[in-house]
Amino acid sequence: MHFHLPKPLHGWRAFAGEVGIIVVGVLVALAAEQVVETIHWQHTIDNERKALDSDVADAWNAMTARLVIQRCVDDRLNDLEVVFARHDRGEPLGIFAPIGRPSVWTASESALQMASADGSLSHMSLKSKQAYFGVRQSYEAFIPVAEEERTSWRELEALNEPARLDDTDWRDLRKAYRDAVDTNHVMKSNLVIGTPGQWLTAFREFPPFPKNKETLSLPWVRQLCRPAVKR
Repeated sequence: MHFHLPKPLHGWRAFAGEVGIIVVGVLVALAAEQVVETIHWQHTIDNERKALDSDVADAWNAMTARLVIQRCVDDRLNDLEVVFARHDRGEPLGIFAPIGRPSVWTASESALQMASADGSLSHMSLKSKQAYFGVRQSYEAFIPVAEEERTSWRELEALNEPARLDDTDWRDLRKAYRDAVDTNHVMKSNLVIGTPGQWLTAFREFPPFPKNKETLSLPWVRQLCRPAVKR
């Protein structure tokens, strides 16, 4: 038994040409779709990058708000060391003004979450992704320390009314003071641009931002930076 392939109506050469036209048409359509998708993602990435850069600036503001008052924190902790020593000796404490406290600034992290959710982050370069995640990791390491520090200093504000303190209060205040000293050490060690792992090092990948000096206008920060203990 013999099988015979059906012949195209206009011959094999014409058939091959028609198939070639179809293949070329499919390839052109796929290429056009790829171009449209590339344009779409480029537009999406451009918008996401603006939002991500804004979050980076927020994180920088939050962290450098603490950096610019470092000397004020150091000086006040030295004052409080004197206050506790005077209390131990039964001497006048010499507190004549509110002791103040550091401020805590927070930053938005929504842009990175959104970029991860909608897939735009996967279309960025590895270097860009590492830069954005590096800043987020630094901020996430900073903020718990800042919250612990705020808690300690709020407890220390009881020294604004020393006449009302009893022995239990003083014991609690000494613990709050030790905690404040510890968190201050962590802040001083990490709020620098230095080796990998130090919090501000991650910002090297971005254009330089000015340090956040707005924190100096806050009432409790102004108190922190003013004399409050007689020497």
